Amino acid sequence: MADEEQMKQLFMQFQTLQQNIEQLTEHVQKLHQQNAEIEESVTALKEFSETPKDTDVFAPIANGIFIKGKVVDNQKLLVNVGADTIVEKSVDDVTGMLAKHQHSMAENILQAESLLQNFEEQAMKIYQEVEKEHAA
Repeated sequence: MADEEQMKQLFMQFQTLQQNIEQLTEHVQKLHQQNAEIEESVTALKEFSETPKDTDVFAPIANGIFIKGKVVDNQKLLVNVGADTIVEKSVDDVTGMLAKHQHSMAENILQAESLLQNFEEQAMKIYQEVEKEHAA
């Protein structure tokens, strides 16, 4: 009977680990997606800074809705820094901000992937223990 109770506990631990693995895997995927979006932003900023002044552009004002405009200054941007506060920053400053954010995100990805590996190892140990008990 103690073996049956132990097996139930192991099964519950395994299920909890599986749920954690699924959630953490989803989280890591989102972090990678955000990192790719930042990389796209950095590329767009570089291209924008090389765009000649007076170039015609389309600026988004809503999802799928654009207005026509002209590049007046290709080295300054208006950036929302939080709490609906918008400040003017240089392309280099914004690129630097994005690089810091990317570095922080890379650290978060490494931590999450390490934790994910830990969970997977724990789940494998439980699985092997159950297999060993089942074979006996």
